[in-house]
Amino acid sequence: MRRIGAGVHIPSIVIIWGLVTFLQGFVKSYHELLVTRFFLGLVEGGLYPTIVLYLSMFYTRTELQLRIAFFFSTVCLAGVASGLLTYAIIKLDGFWGHAGWSWVFLIEGFVTVLFGIIGLVLLPSSIKEAKFLTKEEKSVIIARLARNDASNPVLAVNLTKKYPLKSTTQQVWEALKSPQVIIMTVAHFLSAFNISSLAYFAPTIINSFGYSPRATQLYSVPPIALSFFTLLGVSYLSDHYQARGLATIFGAVLSVIGFALFYISEDYKVRYGSLFISMPGAYAVVPSLAAWATSNSAPYRRKASTIAITAISGGFGGLLCVWVFVIASKPRYYLPTGLSIAFGVALIICCILNTIWLKRAQEIKSRRRNQILNKFSIQSPGADSSVDEMVENERALLSAQAWDHLGDQHPDFKYTF
Repeated sequence: MRRIGAGVHIPSIVIIWGLVTFLQGFVKSYHELLVTRFFLGLVEGGLYPTIVLYLSMFYTRTELQLRIAFFFSTVCLAGVASGLLTYAIIKLDGFWGHAGWSWVFLIEGFVTVLFGIIGLVLLPSSIKEAKFLTKEEKSVIIARLARNDASNPVLAVNLTKKYPLKSTTQQVWEALKSPQVIIMTVAHFLSAFNISSLAYFAPTIINSFGYSPRATQLYSVPPIALSFFTLLGVSYLSDHYQARGLATIFGAVLSVIGFALFYISEDYKVRYGSLFISMPGAYAVVPSLAAWATSNSAPYRRKASTIAITAISGGFGGLLCVWVFVIASKPRYYLPTGLSIAFGVALIICCILNTIWLKRAQEIKSRRRNQILNKFSIQSPGADSSVDEMVENERALLSAQAWDHLGDQHPDFKYTF
């Protein structure tokens, strides 16, 4: 993304996504559908982590979750609009020789391409390229980011060969072996399974209650609409109180309660009502986890690696969900619902473990501050002013190198709990 610019990278993903969706409207066989779905997944997989990383370039760590939530809430809006639009578009069945389901892909794919083209024109690749900001506003934003994230100075200092940056491979390895990234990776897997079971299969579940396909689309709207307001509210409070762990646990608890009600009840009204608890909870977890993992990773390349690793894990969680639902028996769905309950509980445990580890790691690196930074320090001779100036330059370079090499392990980097 940094090489070609986010202003090109993100809209290009959206355009290709729209084209593949549009082409799905012309498929005539199962194999053709598999091919289009493969390419759709290939493109779709890179959008969410890219946008999370993009948002972290514009907003401070303390205000990131609400911005991620604004983006992710569009999934809820799409769910609401999708149910209503699908209900209307299906009525085009037979128009111009295309089935109703075909028109859904054709229309939605075309609109997606249009939005991607608009993005190529309007989306800036960085703060400095934002045409809608004045020079003063750009300076203020850059200064805010520098004050909030002490690892930012590494972007402003050109290190020499004497004080090289860590390679991308080294930063990826640092992310892979980080305990908090490992915990977040597991948490994303668990969360993705639960939200996929609701986002993809809620209409199937509602249809099993005996509703017609059109009624199913309409009944799937209210739980998603409630999820929209819930995830925004939880994210606002999480940013306000800087309580990423509590926000995630709250969402996980809600989802467990909802899944449990669905599991034990035989009344279809209660089971439908359970979606009003499980869906808001599962949706609220996503921006909380994303902000938590992103805010506690630095510098840029390690943060990008963390976002990618957790996103890949989430993809596998969604894949497992699909497999489980394929073999599940209607209408009770005992296996996927039971797993969702277990995964929700495991997610709560992950949040507790991550909070404990982060607090412990913060205490240790603060206590060992001098020892950790010793290799990045230089003593001033204090005799010649010209020598002192050279020493100060060396210190600036070493400080920048320390932030790049240590990243979130730097004693002055404060973890978010």
